[in-house]
Amino acid sequence: LATTFIGDNIPGWYQQVLPVNDQINDIYFLDSLNGWVVTNGSYNANDSSFIMHTTDGGNNWVIQEKNRENLKAVQLLDFNTGYACGGSNGTLAVTIYKTTNSGNSWTALNNISGFEIEDIHFVNKDTGWVCDDFTLGGLYKTTNGGVNWTQQLDGSFRPSRMFFINQDTGWSVCNNFN
Repeated sequence: LATTFIGDNIPGWYQQVLPVNDQINDIYFLDSLNGWVVTNGSYNANDSSFIMHTTDGGNNWVIQEKNRENLKAVQLLDFNTGYACGGSNGTLAVTIYKTTNSGNSWTALNNISGFEIEDIHFVNKDTGWVCDDFTLGGLYKTTNGGVNWTQQLDGSFRPSRMFFINQDTGWSVCNNFN
């Protein structure tokens, strides 16, 4: 289920039904009509996760991508370019996907070592970060649209969420329990 706050029509929140029965891990809207969600899948090798898109504010959703990974985050920079990421069902590999056509197709980019990417944030089409809070992961930066990634924090900090205001300034929440 997804919910939307409609201030002018119906007071409060109302439920919206997705075409699959799965846990939503992230949602991203460019405007009041165009949005994307990624779903959990699970750690069951026979289950799938999805990237879905709406063009009518969430009333109807179209499946754009189906795979066997636990997708955790999605971000679109404009109506064409966007990224999604997650982990590979319990294996030590993470995947980052990129679209350049509004999500009609998603291409897997270079994997980085880790377990499961928790968050993704791009400040423009070239510069962005992903974080993996598993001990083999860390915080990674790209300056070429996800072709190459450079580790900026190692996995011992266990970064799980982040936000950047530009290519030089950002914050990360880390779960270092040591």
